[in-house]
Amino acid sequence: MKKFGDVLRKERLRYEFTQAELADKIGTTQAYYNRIENSKYPPPSLPILETLAKILKYDLSKLRKLADITRIEFKQEDIKRQRERLGLETSQSHPIPILSEIPFFIPKSCKDFPPEIIEAFHEPYMDPNSFFYRVEGDFMVPEIKEGDLVLICPVLVNEVKSGDIVAITNGKGVRRLRRVTFEGDHTILTADNPAYPVMVWKKEDKPKIIGRVEEIIRRR
Repeated sequence: MKKFGDVLRKERLRYEFTQAELADKIGTTQAYYNRIENSKYPPPSLPILETLAKILKYDLSKLRKLADITRIEFKQEDIKRQRERLGLETSQSHPIPILSEIPFFIPKSCKDFPPEIIEAFHEPYMDPNSFFYRVEGDFMVPEIKEGDLVLICPVLVNEVKSGDIVAITNGKGVRRLRRVTFEGDHTILTADNPAYPVMVWKKEDKPKIIGRVEEIIRRR
């Protein structure tokens, strides 16, 4: 898999821009741009990615995917360093798909998902059937923003309690990422953004929790 910084350097040189010139075009400093291109910093925010794609005439969806993978690799390195500082053993990473929508089912393996998903890292102590969901919409702001990646762990469905954020579906095929509350036979789904209505699913709606949100990777 190509690295974000390597692709950025290749495309910049293709158009014969210096780092300082391209940094000026996207509204950043040359020092900051240099660290991104040399993989010292994670990829920039979505507005800057959009500007880069336009200037370099590069497919935005491909650039976003590369940026997502690089952010996850940065997170993986952070976890590795933390575990080493704590004297914890590390184990082989497992691929985690990044999905553009919440699945209808609890996955048994990565093979359950479409082939176009991106494979990323898996924290050693987490559910091997977990997946990343790229959030679209502002329903969970301020905690979760559009473009964030949330790590959803199906193995933790039996540990879900009121107040947790979950990926959930029902018998009518409705899928949501919401904060859940249990009241008798009712499952109450609340968006953190008050502009969205509260949803109440009854037992006959057949609510099914796909997994609990365990981690949020911000889109900077």
